[in-house]
Amino acid sequence: MRRIAQRIILPVAAVGLLWSCTARRPAPSGGGLRVASLAPNLTEIVCALGGEKLLVGRSSACNHPPEIVARVPVVGDFGAPSIERLLAAQPTLVLEVDLADESIGGQIDRLGIRRLRVACRGLYDIPEAIRQVGGAMGLEDRAGPLADELERQIAALRRESAALTNRPAVFVEIWGDPLTTAGKGSFVSDLVYLAGGRNIADEAGTDYFQVSPEWVVARNPEVMLCLYMADKTDTRQQVLTRPGWAGVTAVRTGRVRGGLNNDLLLRPGPRVLEGVRALRAAIGAPGQTP
Repeated sequence: MRRIAQRIILPVAAVGLLWSCTARRPAPSGGGLRVASLAPNLTEIVCALGGEKLLVGRSSACNHPPEIVARVPVVGDFGAPSIERLLAAQPTLVLEVDLADESIGGQIDRLGIRRLRVACRGLYDIPEAIRQVGGAMGLEDRAGPLADELERQIAALRRESAALTNRPAVFVEIWGDPLTTAGKGSFVSDLVYLAGGRNIADEAGTDYFQVSPEWVVARNPEVMLCLYMADKTDTRQQVLTRPGWAGVTAVRTGRVRGGLNNDLLLRPGPRVLEGVRALRAAIGAPGQTP
């Protein structure tokens, strides 16, 4: 794990430098472009490209960068905009990943507002999503280098990760009741792989699904990741005291990780390498502080 840690830290620093260089140069405000983003990862992409001054609306889930989104009006929830609020923001471009009610998309279209659906569910979708958003906003000169660099660094991490032979078995708990995990093809499973772990749920061949407690116990993971969304309870403590799980290696050795930044680990956006670094620390050597 020490070798992959060294390889991860440098790419994260490089992307951070690229982010800071683009973010400090605001996008040109000419042309009347006004952007509403209905997904937090798309909002982050807009800001990474230096297009924050063009944002006139966001979803309630958009929370990063905090100093930027604080001044942008909320036009609805993630994937569920309010047409009334959207009209008040007067966007000329709406960015979305997946509307909860596709009929709303039809309403946006009929209002004559340009709408771009950006496919960005997994790790390998992110560079192309950056290019799409950059193209729609006229920021190709910034999107291209950022996407290319991210692709290069992801490929380098994948090659490094593929050389590892001793991967700890990892269980990702997305929710506790019903017990839900992330399997093959999910964003978080790709991050676990890059961070040097082996996701036990990959055997199912699907992204998100429910499992039984017995299923987890039988596979005896060495590390458990508690990634509950919008939950303030101490999920780590709940797992450590769960009946019948005392003999599971992760529980027995205290390698149940809670308190992680779910925005990094469940949001396919330009901060993805920070998510890999966080998981690398969480999956690391026994006795590491969760």
